[in-house]
Amino acid sequence: MEKVSLIKCDDYIQENVDNAVRQAINNLGGIEAFVKAGQVVVLKANLVMKCNVEKAATTHPSIVEAIGKMCLEAGASKVIIADSAGGPFTEGYMGGIYKACGMKEIADKNGFLLNDNFNSFEAHLPTAKVGKKFLVLDCLQQADVIINVTKLKTHSFTGITNAIKNMFGAIPGLTKVEMHGQFRTLDVFGDFLFDIQDYFKDKLVLHLTDAVIGMEGAGPSNGTPRKIGAIIAGSNCVAVDVVGAKLMNLEPLSMPNIETGINRGYLDNEANIEVLGDNINELVVKDYKTVMPNNYKPFATVVPQWLQPVVHKLTTQRPTVNRKKCKGCKKCFEHCPVQAITMTPTKKGGIGKAKFDYNKCIRCYCCQELCPFGLVKIKSGIVYKILHVGSRKKIKK
Repeated sequence: MEKVSLIKCDDYIQENVDNAVRQAINNLGGIEAFVKAGQVVVLKANLVMKCNVEKAATTHPSIVEAIGKMCLEAGASKVIIADSAGGPFTEGYMGGIYKACGMKEIADKNGFLLNDNFNSFEAHLPTAKVGKKFLVLDCLQQADVIINVTKLKTHSFTGITNAIKNMFGAIPGLTKVEMHGQFRTLDVFGDFLFDIQDYFKDKLVLHLTDAVIGMEGAGPSNGTPRKIGAIIAGSNCVAVDVVGAKLMNLEPLSMPNIETGINRGYLDNEANIEVLGDNINELVVKDYKTVMPNNYKPFATVVPQWLQPVVHKLTTQRPTVNRKKCKGCKKCFEHCPVQAITMTPTKKGGIGKAKFDYNKCIRCYCCQELCPFGLVKIKSGIVYKILHVGSRKKIKK
């Protein structure tokens, strides 16, 4: 039976967060069960983009501060805040994100370090299902302990992002684009996420979720903040995601990454979880605006393999942008893993605006995730709408 701690937390007032995080960790045996004196601890936050905390796209600094202080109390020799955002993994780029997301302030205040090691390490995992070799952040490779400090959000590609998906940030900078291009479908991409989890399993000891204010709708970066009012903690990423999905009023097995985790032995089944702390039924947000994961394969067993990419594109949603409003910043163009975006002027001329080639598009939605202006939207075609009539209700509890 996997234990997951769930504690109510209504706001980000530091004293309240400190108490809630401490209670969550104490339910699991206390911080000493995860951190020993002299160890180097990396807090792997969700710092997907440069934005303020009110946007609810990144882990709130109060959560990182609370767990970081507990690590120092346990005798950690260093507490390092780290992530690789959607962009170049460089000092200048990440420095701006640390500051905007509130990480620099809490680091200066508490004696934490901001990761300034921008080297990469080539991980080798012969037992991996799909990712035998891949680059990871060198700071994670050098850490004694990794604590995955996540943000509970919807995700246009995977359905939700929490403990499982957050470790994709272990891949440095623009290399993540290459990984999306290599592992194009959600089932294969999900296996890669668990290959990352497998690689770090000896030092990835704890998953701590900021579910005080989550994100609904067009997550993980351009959705709407939504109060959930909870802190989640556990040592099993799938169990933590199951609890997170339930708080969003989702049927956990409707989320492909959770299903993949169960298939790979991370959890026997979704019922094999003991929730410690507060009553989960009292914290479920029944009208949470969820999204369907991009894993719909209605004809996978009857359509020839050569035709499946075409069918997949017809039966999934696609990214769009209002070219009149597009700022021409090239962020989507630079991060598309299959070069399905070009920058072309409108009929009236002027700067290049994003234009999609849907024959190339693999529906990973990196463009929507990384658009700094929230202008890339996910649209449903007529075939998608017909096939998904009533499907949202089916995945709700």
